[in-house]
Amino acid sequence: MPTVGYELAPPKIIGVSRLELEAALSSLYSKVESLKAVVDRILITSSVIGIPRLPSVFTAALVKKSMPGVWVGCSIRTCDYLLHQSFKAASEAFIAELNGVLLVYGDKPIHGSSYKNYPSNLLKIIRQFIPSKNLPKIYLSAKAQKDKQNIERKLEAKPDGFITQIVTEVEQILWLRDICRANKLELSATILTPSPKNLTSAEKIGLNWQPDEDDATQLVQNLLKEDVSISLTSPWSFREGLEFAKKIKSLCK
Repeated sequence: MPTVGYELAPPKIIGVSRLELEAALSSLYSKVESLKAVVDRILITSSVIGIPRLPSVFTAALVKKSMPGVWVGCSIRTCDYLLHQSFKAASEAFIAELNGVLLVYGDKPIHGSSYKNYPSNLLKIIRQFIPSKNLPKIYLSAKAQKDKQNIERKLEAKPDGFITQIVTEVEQILWLRDICRANKLELSATILTPSPKNLTSAEKIGLNWQPDEDDATQLVQNLLKEDVSISLTSPWSFREGLEFAKKIKSLCK
């Protein structure tokens, strides 16, 4: 059965005092409290474009410890680590008993170096050395555009499913839905909440997108009918993201 999740970013850490960081964490906890009765899953996500934030594994572990009954996962940007370092970061997520881990490559960070450490390679190492009974769900990212060759390579790493980049039309990922069905894998489509404030995010990634609530609602309904789960993101307006999540919940009744 499809699920509805919500992505939250850890607090920023550059130019932030300890008191400001503590306040930001408190705000994050409040957001999770608001969401936990509305969505099925919370995913703490690193900045794909490399904005320095509190590590997603650490942040998700704090949330999970505070609210053990909530499904909490995190993303790991593998390009930020050498292979052995990313294995350690993933292991910390497993030790924290997070429910899911999304492995993404990520863009070159604004600060520091990046490494050619691909998510599929890390997942293969994880599968080789850690018994599956000790692991949470591990997902790989997928492009919204059709790329069967890329997905076939990722399938070799044996993910539990895929979480796509931002989707604007259901037809974009029906081919991937079919692959996931055939391999008994989960598929979650990332949806940008229809808020004018989120136009900034769309522009940064070169996405042709307009914040039309009716279109977004119809898109979510169509994806759910196709047994595709939803991962909502609203980087620039949590309030509007929460309201849209509530609307989606009402549609799922």
